[in-house]
Parts: sequence; structure tokens; C-alpha cells
Amino acid sequence: MTVQQIDQLRDELARSGLLSAPYATDGIVIGAARLPAAGADIMVNVDPDLEEQPELDAGALIAAVERVLTLTTAQWRQIVDVIAEDIEEAVGDEQVIETTDLRDDLAVRSVVVLPDAVLLSFAAPKQFPDSWIRAQLDDDFEVVEVIVDEKDDGIETVEFASADDLLDHLSETDES
Repeated sequence: MTVQQIDQLRDELARSGLLSAPYATDGIVIGAARLPAAGADIMVNVDPDLEEQPELDAGALIAAVERVLTLTTAQWRQIVDVIAEDIEEAVGDEQVIETTDLRDDLAVRSVVVLPDAVLLSFAAPKQFPDSWIRAQLDDDFEVVEVIVDEKDDGIETVEFASADDLLDHLSETDES
């Protein structure tokens, strides 16, 4: 992996206008975006996975980001339904404290775009306040895997009310 390849990907993503203020770090490009189908501002991580695939295909990655960000509301609802059904099936008849429908509780926070998959990360503050719901999608946006991860992973989570707030935070971080 070369810094030059990651910088090239960052520059091409910036030119595409898909991500706000994309920046390169640790072999990936990160930026904020709006996911209209979910009605959410999210972080998008674009990981070219150059260790596994040394040839950067920036065009394919940018197209994948665009496909995610232009999902229809119906496609998004289908993804959320499958995720909720998988979790409900796993929980089974266990007693739950919160009776809110998981579909209403799931709030997408970030998307990771890889050359061969898309990973979604959700908060579910009422039903899973101490966990992240993670889902892997294939090229056709079919749910391949759903995992509930404990939030206590040593990674600090910072939430922002809007993409503008995130950009303000990033600007402050760059200045220090």
C-alpha cells in the first residue's frame, strides 16, 4: 500500500463530491456523507484493502460509494428488515425490556466500502444500548452477516448531530 495510492483515492473522492472533506489515514479514506434513504448523516470509510489487492481501482470504489449513497428508501427498508429479522430470530422468545420495534431503533452511523463488500454499523440505543449492530452486504446489497458487538472495544465513539458538526470537529482537530 502506498500513501500515494490512498492520496489519489482521497483526491478522486473529493472531486466526486460524494464525501464531505475526505481525508486519508491508516490506509483508508474517511469522509462524511448524507444517506438519504436512511435520513442520516454518516461517516463513510473507503478501504481499498491494498494489502489483499495491491492494484487500486479507485473508479470501482467510488462507484460503490455512490451506489450505497443512492440506495432507494425501499432498498434501505429491505436491508433494515433483514437485519432486524436476523436479530429477532437470534433473540427468540427471550424476555426483552424494551418493546420498541428494532426497525425503529436501528440508526445507521457508518458505512465501510471495501472492494468486495459493504459494512454497515448501527446504534440501537433502546434495545442494544451497549452494542453496535454490524451488517455485511454483498455487491447486490443482500445481507450476508449480522453481528452484535459490545461497544466496550476500547475505541472512543464520538457522535455528531450533523455533518457540519463533524466537519467543525475535524477542523479543530487539524488545527491542534
